[in-house]
Amino acid sequence: MKLITAKILSIKKHPDAQKLNICTVFDGTKETSVVCGASNVRENMITIFAPVGATTPKGLEIKVSELRGVASHGMLCSPRDLNVHAEDGLVDLPQTTELGLDYLSVKKEFLSSTPWHQYKKIDAHYEDQKTKKITVLSGETNRADLKLISETYFHDGRYLYRHYQF
Repeated sequence: MKLITAKILSIKKHPDAQKLNICTVFDGTKETSVVCGASNVRENMITIFAPVGATTPKGLEIKVSELRGVASHGMLCSPRDLNVHAEDGLVDLPQTTELGLDYLSVKKEFLSSTPWHQYKKIDAHYEDQKTKKITVLSGETNRADLKLISETYFHDGRYLYRHYQF
Protein backbone atom coordinates (compact mmCIF):
# COMPACT_ATOMS: atom_id res chain seq x y z
CA MET A 1 0.00 0.00 0.00
CA LYS A 2 1.14 3.54 -0.81
CA LEU A 3 0.73 6.83 0.99
CA ILE A 4 -1.77 8.83 -1.04
CA THR A 5 -3.45 12.22 -1.27
CA ALA A 6 -6.86 12.45 0.39
CA LYS A 7 -9.45 15.01 1.47
CA ILE A 8 -10.87 15.43 4.98
CA LEU A 9 -14.64 15.45 4.47
CA SER A 10 -15.75 15.90 8.07
CA ILE A 11 -14.38 16.24 11.58
CA LYS A 12 -16.01 15.51 14.91
CA LYS A 13 -14.53 15.72 18.40
CA HIS A 14 -13.37 12.49 20.00
CA PRO A 15 -15.78 11.62 22.85
CA ASP A 16 -12.96 10.74 25.29
CA ALA A 17 -10.03 12.97 24.33
CA GLN A 18 -10.01 16.74 24.17
CA LYS A 19 -7.14 17.01 21.64
CA LEU A 20 -8.26 14.22 19.29
CA ASN A 21 -10.67 14.39 16.36
CA ILE A 22 -12.39 11.70 14.32
CA CYS A 23 -11.97 12.51 10.64
CA THR A 24 -13.79 11.08 7.65
CA VAL A 25 -11.18 10.92 4.88
CA PHE A 26 -11.87 10.40 1.16
CA ASP A 27 -9.05 9.09 -1.04
CA GLY A 28 -10.91 9.39 -4.34
CA THR A 29 -12.51 5.95 -4.12
CA LYS A 30 -13.60 5.31 -0.53
CA GLU A 31 -14.20 6.96 2.81
CA THR A 32 -12.19 5.99 5.89
CA SER A 33 -12.42 6.95 9.57
CA VAL A 34 -9.14 8.22 11.06
CA VAL A 35 -8.41 9.53 14.56
CA CYS A 36 -6.14 12.58 14.38
CA GLY A 37 -4.54 14.89 16.93
CA ALA A 38 -3.02 17.47 14.58
CA SER A 39 -3.77 21.07 15.52
CA ASN A 40 -4.13 22.25 11.89
CA VAL A 41 -6.70 19.63 10.82
CA ARG A 42 -9.76 21.12 9.08
CA GLU A 43 -12.64 20.09 6.84
CA ASN A 44 -11.93 20.08 3.09
CA MET A 45 -8.17 19.97 3.72
CA ILE A 46 -6.23 17.88 1.22
CA THR A 47 -3.37 16.02 2.87
CA ILE A 48 -1.35 12.81 2.78
CA PHE A 49 -3.12 9.67 4.02
CA ALA A 50 -1.40 6.45 5.08
CA PRO A 51 -4.04 3.69 4.78
CA VAL A 52 -3.90 0.43 6.71
CA GLY A 53 -1.13 -1.70 5.20
CA ALA A 54 1.07 1.25 4.19
CA THR A 55 4.53 1.91 5.64
CA THR A 56 5.73 5.47 6.20
CA PRO A 57 9.21 6.59 5.05
CA LYS A 58 10.27 6.36 8.70
CA GLY A 59 9.31 2.67 8.75
CA LEU A 60 6.03 2.87 10.69
CA GLU A 61 3.65 0.12 9.54
CA ILE A 62 0.06 1.36 9.55
CA LYS A 63 -2.45 -0.92 11.24
CA VAL A 64 -5.97 -0.47 12.55
CA SER A 65 -5.47 0.98 16.00
CA GLU A 66 -7.73 2.05 18.80
CA LEU A 67 -7.22 5.48 20.34
CA ARG A 68 -9.15 5.89 23.57
CA GLY A 69 -11.89 3.54 22.44
CA VAL A 70 -12.24 4.72 18.81
CA ALA A 71 -10.82 2.71 15.90
CA SER A 72 -8.53 4.54 13.47
CA HIS A 73 -8.16 3.00 10.01
CA GLY A 74 -5.00 4.79 8.93
CA MET A 75 -2.99 7.89 9.65
CA LEU A 76 -2.92 11.46 8.35
CA CYS A 77 0.69 12.53 7.81
CA SER A 78 2.89 15.44 8.80
CA PRO A 79 6.07 16.45 6.96
CA ARG A 80 7.94 14.86 9.88
CA ASP A 81 6.13 11.54 9.25
CA LEU A 82 7.19 11.74 5.59
CA ASN A 83 10.77 12.53 6.59
CA VAL A 84 10.84 15.69 4.42
CA HIS A 85 10.84 18.47 7.07
CA ALA A 86 10.88 18.70 10.85
CA GLU A 87 7.37 20.20 10.91
CA ASP A 88 4.43 19.02 12.94
CA GLY A 89 0.87 19.39 11.73
CA LEU A 90 -0.70 17.76 8.71
CA VAL A 91 0.68 18.32 5.23
CA ASP A 92 -1.53 21.06 3.71
CA LEU A 93 -1.78 20.51 -0.05
CA PRO A 94 -3.34 22.81 -2.68
CA GLN A 95 -7.07 22.32 -3.25
CA THR A 96 -6.34 21.47 -6.88
CA THR A 97 -4.42 18.32 -5.86
CA GLU A 98 -5.90 15.15 -7.35
CA LEU A 99 -7.12 12.61 -4.77
CA GLY A 100 -5.58 9.14 -4.61
CA LEU A 101 -2.17 10.20 -5.97
CA ASP A 102 0.96 8.50 -4.68
CA TYR A 103 2.52 11.11 -2.37
CA LEU A 104 5.85 10.70 -4.19
CA SER A 105 4.28 12.39 -7.22
CA VAL A 106 3.44 15.53 -5.19
CA LYS A 107 5.94 18.38 -5.56
CA LYS A 108 8.28 18.31 -2.57
CA GLU A 109 7.71 22.03 -1.95
CA PHE A 110 4.02 21.24 -1.21
CA LEU A 111 4.85 18.67 1.49
CA SER A 112 4.54 21.18 4.31
CA SER A 113 2.13 21.89 7.15
CA THR A 114 2.33 25.56 6.20
CA PRO A 115 0.43 26.18 2.95
CA TRP A 116 3.24 28.07 1.19
CA HIS A 117 1.45 27.45 -2.11
CA GLN A 118 -1.16 30.03 -1.06
CA TYR A 119 1.35 32.86 -0.88
CA LYS A 120 2.16 34.95 -3.91
CA LYS A 121 5.85 34.92 -4.78
CA ILE A 122 6.72 38.42 -5.93
CA ASP A 123 10.46 38.99 -5.59
CA ALA A 124 13.69 37.10 -6.17
CA HIS A 125 14.98 37.89 -2.67
CA TYR A 126 13.32 39.92 0.02
CA GLU A 127 13.26 40.32 3.78
CA ASP A 128 10.11 41.18 5.69
CA GLN A 129 11.20 43.24 8.73
CA LYS A 130 7.95 42.60 10.61
CA THR A 131 8.01 38.79 10.40
CA LYS A 132 11.78 38.46 9.93
CA LYS A 133 11.16 36.17 6.96
CA ILE A 134 13.66 35.93 4.12
CA THR A 135 12.60 34.24 0.90
CA VAL A 136 14.91 33.24 -1.93
CA LEU A 137 13.46 32.26 -5.29
CA SER A 138 15.05 30.88 -8.41
CA GLY A 139 14.15 32.29 -11.81
CA GLU A 140 13.64 35.85 -12.97
CA THR A 141 11.80 38.35 -10.78
CA ASN A 142 8.04 38.65 -11.35
CA ARG A 143 7.93 35.61 -13.64
CA ALA A 144 5.35 32.84 -13.29
CA ASP A 145 8.08 30.17 -13.41
CA LEU A 146 9.75 31.19 -10.14
CA LYS A 147 10.63 28.23 -7.91
CA LEU A 148 10.92 28.55 -4.16
CA ILE A 149 14.37 27.35 -3.09
CA SER A 150 14.83 28.65 0.46
CA GLU A 151 12.89 30.30 3.26
CA THR A 152 13.93 31.60 6.64
CA TYR A 153 11.32 32.82 9.08
CA PHE A 154 10.99 33.71 12.75
CA HIS A 155 8.44 31.69 14.72
CA ASP A 156 7.96 31.14 18.49
CA GLY A 157 11.16 32.96 19.34
CA ARG A 158 13.44 31.10 16.93
CA TYR A 159 14.51 31.12 13.32
CA LEU A 160 13.28 28.27 11.16
CA TYR A 161 14.73 27.33 7.79
CA ARG A 162 13.31 25.49 4.79
CA HIS A 163 15.40 24.57 1.77
CA TYR A 164 14.28 22.71 -1.34
CA GLN A 165 16.10 20.56 -3.87
CA PHE A 166 15.05 20.49 -7.52
